[in-house]
Amino acid sequence: MGEPLTPPDFLMPKLGPPLAALLCVILVVVAFLAIWIFGNDMRVGRALLVQMLGDGTKLTQSLLKADPKLPYYRIFSYNAYHLGSILSIGLIPLSLIGIWLARRATRLAQSDPAHFGGSSLAKISLVLSTGLLLIFSTVGITSIPGAIERGRAKRIASTRAMMYELHRLALQKYYKEYGVYPQDLSDLSRVNAESAPQQDYWQRNFNYLPISVIASKGSAISFSNYKLVSAGPDGKFATDDDILMVDGVIVSGQSEDDIPTTILVPEKPRQ
Repeated sequence: MGEPLTPPDFLMPKLGPPLAALLCVILVVVAFLAIWIFGNDMRVGRALLVQMLGDGTKLTQSLLKADPKLPYYRIFSYNAYHLGSILSIGLIPLSLIGIWLARRATRLAQSDPAHFGGSSLAKISLVLSTGLLLIFSTVGITSIPGAIERGRAKRIASTRAMMYELHRLALQKYYKEYGVYPQDLSDLSRVNAESAPQQDYWQRNFNYLPISVIASKGSAISFSNYKLVSAGPDGKFATDDDILMVDGVIVSGQSEDDIPTTILVPEKPRQ
């Protein structure tokens, strides 16, 4: 075997660690921009084209013809913020990884400059990763109350839909058949309407109360109106978040004296 090779007089410091930190920053930015611009049927991308090119080109004219509202979309104040709140779950950990890589690259460059370089690049990556972490953390935290409220509104809307379905498929069917509303929801079995929802979104039973009792011949009693109540998000009746339906109309937030008398007149049964 021959003589071993003479080691070089100068070794290039390794740039792998700072490049990895910078790559993490680029990945966060590119992932956000790609989803923001090209997601949601490229709505933001089309809006950006119109803003940059104006309406004087054939491309932008065709875009505006298909969607005249493109120039008025809130692509920064709404779309970017909303997307940032959603992606923050994944981009915050990725930003933390970038910070860790940048700090590690900085320590290596400072402790062993002969073998590890890119100290300036590592510091830049550290600043960028920290900035991204602060941005997405702020967006994520500030969006929590709105997300909670949207979830609450969604659950209330679902309950209202169930109440309308119960009225349409069961209570109104019963009224058309017998000329009165049932005394209890269990009576709906007489019109084969057991499949109609009798619980709200939170799987709590509705409170059903027939009202406007009218004495008829003999001892029979008929009910010309009804109230249907969901306890709402708090699960307690007689509180401000109750969802009240009267004869198929949601009247939550109104006192009984404010309910229009027209909605208390049920549809006449068919002869």
